[in-house]
Amino acid sequence: MRHYSLDKWVDFARNVIREDEKAKMQSHLNTGCAECLRELSMWQRLQQVAQRESAYEPADGAVRTANAMFANQRSRRTREAKAGVAAVLFDSFRSPLPVGMRSTAGTASRQLLYGTDNYRIDVRIEPQMDKEKAILIGQVLNSADPDEHLSEVPVTLLKGRKILAECVTSQFGEFQMDCDLEGGFRLIVMLPGEREVSLPLIEPKFSQNDILAHEADTSRVKRNLGSKKKGTRTKG
Repeated sequence: MRHYSLDKWVDFARNVIREDEKAKMQSHLNTGCAECLRELSMWQRLQQVAQRESAYEPADGAVRTANAMFANQRSRRTREAKAGVAAVLFDSFRSPLPVGMRSTAGTASRQLLYGTDNYRIDVRIEPQMDKEKAILIGQVLNSADPDEHLSEVPVTLLKGRKILAECVTSQFGEFQMDCDLEGGFRLIVMLPGEREVSLPLIEPKFSQNDILAHEADTSRVKRNLGSKKKGTRTKG
């Protein structure tokens, strides 16, 4: 008895075979060939599984939406990777404490100054007494050209990858936004020339380690001042 090849039964199961040949193969099956019946049965089950699988494909609109979301994330990661990081030029928390003050735990506000090339970004954090919020006030300036108008400069406040607030600078380069006291933040400032600058993490609350480090700095300053006073004494 003549048996048909595997690829013939695959075409038969997929119904992509010529009608005359299909009739001959069906006649062969009608003779009761067990080997060919098993072969065809396997490929018919596989064809049914493939047809059911296609029913689980997501809608074209859902696929486009998902692709757009991942494209935006890749674009944001690329922009963040290219963004420059501004240096901390001044931190009021690191300045010597006035005589008699033991720590910064009661400090009302914190002043920071960042720099990148000729641009300076002045930031002040003012905790609110009646709620767990702080006001973040800042200004963007050009130290080499004070007359440059830095208005409409986009400023974004982020925590991780989450955008907390967005604004643009005024005609004087000033900006203001609210933020929570908990957690570290960072600012992204879009300087002229489409240049993004990232400001390091901003902590509105001071940790115990910061306070201890600052007290150590203050003690060292006091010891140095005491040494200088002793050196200036004269014997009577």
